[in-house]
Amino acid sequence: ALLYNNVPAMWVKWAYPSLKPLASWIDDLLIRIQTLENWIKNGPPHSFWLSGFFFPQGFLTSVLQKYARQTRTPIDTLRFQTHVMKIMSEKEATSIQIDR
Repeated sequence: ALLYNNVPAMWVKWAYPSLKPLASWIDDLLIRIQTLENWIKNGPPHSFWLSGFFFPQGFLTSVLQKYARQTRTPIDTLRFQTHVMKIMSEKEATSIQIDR
């Protein structure tokens, strides 16, 4: 596997799904680890790299659950609403005012 720049089968069995070659896969893994370390050290970020999660649906469900508990709203009445935005820095993203 290493000779052909493939992720070893033993790793694939336990890792997140990816079709990347080994070198890119390791770069991606290091970014994921750094993202989680920053989250642990500095608290949750203002925006999340959803594709960086192993199971993004679980994360989104936990977001709904947290909001439902805080507001005492039935979770099955909640929905996500998305807005397509340009790529921006974290500073720009945190300064946006959201209409509610």
